Amino acid sequence: MNKLMLFAFLFFVFISVSVYAENSDTIEKIIIVSGETKVPINFFNDGEASLYTAVLTKSSSVVSLMDSSVYINKGEFGSFNLVIGKDNLENGVYFDSLIVSNDKGIVREIPIIIGIKSKVLDYDVSVEFDSFSDISSSDEGTVSPNLKVYKLNYNTPPTDSVVLGFEVYSLDGKLLDSSEEVISVSRQAEFERSFNTNSEYPSEVLIVAYVKSGKSYGLDVYQTSLSSRDIVNPPAKLTDYSYYIYLGVFIFLLSLVILVSYLWYNRYNNQAKDWKSRLNYIQKTQFTDVARGLRKLQIQKDAVERAYSNHFISRKSFNSAIAEISRLSKELKKRL
Repeated sequence: MNKLMLFAFLFFVFISVSVYAENSDTIEKIIIVSGETKVPINFFNDGEASLYTAVLTKSSSVVSLMDSSVYINKGEFGSFNLVIGKDNLENGVYFDSLIVSNDKGIVREIPIIIGIKSKVLDYDVSVEFDSFSDISSSDEGTVSPNLKVYKLNYNTPPTDSVVLGFEVYSLDGKLLDSSEEVISVSRQAEFERSFNTNSEYPSEVLIVAYVKSGKSYGLDVYQTSLSSRDIVNPPAKLTDYSYYIYLGVFIFLLSLVILVSYLWYNRYNNQAKDWKSRLNYIQKTQFTDVARGLRKLQIQKDAVERAYSNHFISRKSFNSAIAEISRLSKELKKRL
């Protein structure tokens, strides 16, 4: 797999073209084959159908226009083809700008950013951001991307002559910040680089990371918005949240104590009412004159039933006695 990657790097030049327009948040990166290459720059015509003309602000051998005019209907996409790499170019980052106009004037100015790597790569680099960065909306802060350096050619022995560079540009090519240091990478390493921003910084910047070792030149470009709350961190400021934590724990424990006390008190009252009702029932049915009268009637009822079962009294007398005992019992129970 490593040999296949090395073979591919021997035949390809990686050119990253990032195109930014004020009315678009789209970032376009293109990897093309080495040699003369055509790169289309597309834009949408939201106006009337017209003949559009494009010119490059810089006259250089880095990039040129294949066609300078194109007719675009309303509501359709149009494109201008850029020709990159007619001549041998040095590794690095190149800036230009494409101005598109029609008969009414300038329609759009598109910054063109080209990054070129070497054919043979022993090391490469990528720019990444931590998705869990702190959030800030302040005008001044610190942007801290992570630079990941990869060793691609494991056949070469480790060396301390690997140079890691970090640069920040505006989209028109103005250098805002830069640093460079010598590093050592056995297989893969990650480095954090930071730069401070302020209100004078443009809203969009280009972060460039490169790694050099001999003839190997790896490069990565990353266009980002400084107004993005996902990448801009405020200057370090420690905030003590212990007071709020302790207060929250105290409120939670107090609420728990109140809840347990309420449940216990409610259960105690229910049990007290239950025992009180049972005691009242026992008192009424066991210790009052009515209760004693009911017990006597029950004894008399048992005696009548035994007498009837032994044929000491007739059925008529039995029924009459039972009816009288039942009547007296009902009257007594009404008094409970």
